[in-house]
Amino acid sequence: MNQAPEQQPRIPGVAYKKVTRYWTETTDLDGKTSTREVPYEAWVPKPPRDWDALILRGVTTVAISFTVIAVVATAASVGGLLSKMVPGVVAYGMGAVFTLAWLYCLAIEWLNRISPERAVHAKVGGWIALLISMGAVYAYGHTLGQDYAGAFGACIDLLAKGSWWLLLRQHAVPLSARVAHWVVDQEQKVAGRSLLRSRIARLNANDAYERAVGGAEYQAADAILASVETAPAALAPQPPAAPPVDPAATAPVPPASVPSVSPAAEEQQPPVPPVAPIDRPQIAAICRQEIGANPKASDADLVEAVKKAGHPDRPNLFDTVRRTARRIDPSRKAS
Repeated sequence: MNQAPEQQPRIPGVAYKKVTRYWTETTDLDGKTSTREVPYEAWVPKPPRDWDALILRGVTTVAISFTVIAVVATAASVGGLLSKMVPGVVAYGMGAVFTLAWLYCLAIEWLNRISPERAVHAKVGGWIALLISMGAVYAYGHTLGQDYAGAFGACIDLLAKGSWWLLLRQHAVPLSARVAHWVVDQEQKVAGRSLLRSRIARLNANDAYERAVGGAEYQAADAILASVETAPAALAPQPPAAPPVDPAATAPVPPASVPSVSPAAEEQQPPVPPVAPIDRPQIAAICRQEIGANPKASDADLVEAVKKAGHPDRPNLFDTVRRTARRIDPSRKAS
């Protein structure tokens, strides 16, 4: 496009506003093309004023103003009440806490607006904090002999909290029970993934730290756990299954009718692994000693050394020795 777009004709009765737009200008010289954007002024229809948004912006400003006045007024009243016990700066800071407490509870109540059972604690806490704040302002007026002034001053926090309560109700969108349950269910899934991710990251960081500083003790413990976790559970003797009981049979079974275990059945039981002596050296210690004596020792040589040290031969022994050797000497290659 090498010229500005034509202006659309204006519609009578419609307000317009001037805006800056851009059109594309292309220049071709000696077979080389260059494109630039050229600004131009255009008139576009002006949308009508959104009075709802304007009023909502105004009441939000009023609520913020009420809160600022309430914080200052309560801080001044409670600060004057407590200034006889603590320094003035601390006393006025304590006074600001009274108003900020119910404002904090109101914010928590808003965040839990979808789950009323979770928001109930913040709601109750907010009203309790408001009553304490109002009581403190009234007590300050009472000490000055101005009970009416203290009572009216205490209502400032009530007006501020009421303005925020109405404003948040205006922003809140009522949800049906089905939609609210769906939202809570999705939040739980996301929170569960986030918690699991942080826990796994923390465990991985701890494991990396222990591997870096644990030394021989950590490697020995790792080898012991690997040996225990990978031991085949099928080698453990299983108790014989009890015969099914017939509920229709009312007469007791005589002792002679109980089947006895034949020698052939005993021979079919899985073999019990031999018990190795508990004073045998750990696999990590054996591998470290063998690699120190012969850095070129193969994985098969290390397995034979582990067997000679008293460790039983099991299906995963070679893999355990190989992993342990790689941890001791990361430069080892598969052999």
